[in-house]
Amino acid sequence: MNFPQSQFKPVLILFYVVVAASIWKYFSIPVVTDSFDNSGTILFWLGTYPLVGSFLLFGVIPMGIIRYVFREHLGDYGFRFGIPLRTVRSFLIAAPIVVLIAVSTGYNTAFFDVYPLNKAIRSQNIQIDYSLFAVHAVIYLGYYFGWEFLFRGFLQHGLSEQCGVPTAILVQTLASTMLHYGHPGSEVFGSIIAGLVWGFLAFRTRSILSGFAQHALLGIVLDWILIFNR
Repeated sequence: MNFPQSQFKPVLILFYVVVAASIWKYFSIPVVTDSFDNSGTILFWLGTYPLVGSFLLFGVIPMGIIRYVFREHLGDYGFRFGIPLRTVRSFLIAAPIVVLIAVSTGYNTAFFDVYPLNKAIRSQNIQIDYSLFAVHAVIYLGYYFGWEFLFRGFLQHGLSEQCGVPTAILVQTLASTMLHYGHPGSEVFGSIIAGLVWGFLAFRTRSILSGFAQHALLGIVLDWILIFNR
């Protein structure tokens, strides 16, 4: 069977996304509990592995594939500011809505079974304060960057040339939604809307920045409420 050269990039992208998403999902199973005989600091850093894993698997490695396998520019995959007016305006319009969603979600006890992703923060060995939360939030930025770059950057932009933009948006929405399986139903269905909206914005603004900022804002505000109002 002859393998068309034009199919190399989309096949590699889809294969990598399947493998990376599966690895991340499997190894995101919490392993840090109160039974660990460690200090709170050690527990906290052990608990960051799902966040660091997203940054590496979803962000750093795909960026390496783009630069050293495809020999292409990262900016072509949304790693740039894009069209400044559209990027800033879309974030400012969406930010109040995102905060409202996070606040309403934060008081739903079903979400405390899933978040924060750093399960060690729940440990009784850790006294969470504002400075530690700030560290947690900074690490979260890496997590959300990886997430947005993999789906709205690497996958969507990588498929759009061969499949067209609408199909690429739907494919990345499907993939990102499936990683939410096992979460509360409202989040699963909400992730469909988010995937479509942030996928459209990545195309419209020529950047993943607006979606990344919105996603990070949603997650950080949600964790704030879950941690300080538990």
